[in-house]
Amino acid sequence: MGIALVIAGGVVLMTFFAAGFDFLTKRRQKVDNETKQTVVLLETRVANLEQTVKEKDDKVTALEGELSFLRRLIEKQ
Repeated sequence: MGIALVIAGGVVLMTFFAAGFDFLTKRRQKVDNETKQTVVLLETRVANLEQTVKEKDDKVTALEGELSFLRRLIEKQ
C-alpha cells in the first residue's frame, strides 16, 4: 500500500512540475513578444528623432553659411 502511495504521489508531483514549467515558459514567451514589439517601436522613434536632428543640423549649417556671407558683406562696406 505504501509503495502505491509513493508512486501515485510521484505521478501527481511530476504533473504539477510539468504544468508549472509549461506555464512559466509560456509567460516568458509572451513577455518576450511584448518586449520585441516595444523595442521595434522604440527603434522607429529613435530613427525618426535622428532624422529630425539631422534636418535641424543641416538647417543650422545653412544658416551659419548665410550669416558668414552677411558678415563678409558688412565688413566690405
